[in-house]
Amino acid sequence: MALVAHTHSKGMLSFPITGQVSHAAGASGTVGHIVNPEDGTIVVTKCFAYISASSTGACNLTVGVGASTTAAHDRTDLFAAAAMAAAAGTAVVGFADGDPADALPVIDDGEYIAAYCSADSSGLAGRVYIEYVRV
Repeated sequence: MALVAHTHSKGMLSFPITGQVSHAAGASGTVGHIVNPEDGTIVVTKCFAYISASSTGACNLTVGVGASTTAAHDRTDLFAAAAMAAAAGTAVVGFADGDPADALPVIDDGEYIAAYCSADSSGLAGRVYIEYVRV
């Protein structure tokens, strides 16, 4: 019988999201962003957003990956659009990951994870949580 070695190559990260008037591509238009914190590639196993305060306007939240915050604009790699106007107190799952055909998101070293809202998201507050495995 072979021994199984324990691994420590998994982690979790989070970043705050704060509503913005702008929806422009780039750091000034994101509601939150972070750079891959590992010095290598990670595979995301779970992503969800906890919303502590709703936006005052009707907007959708997306979280994507790119070489810059601009490249991640309106991408849905980690979180597909979810309405934020009446979401206070909810935790919303970002993507499906259970069907054998589902591909998990892969984030390379140095890539950005950026959250955007589809319109004015003033008043929005919360955090995005991402669970991952380092490969």
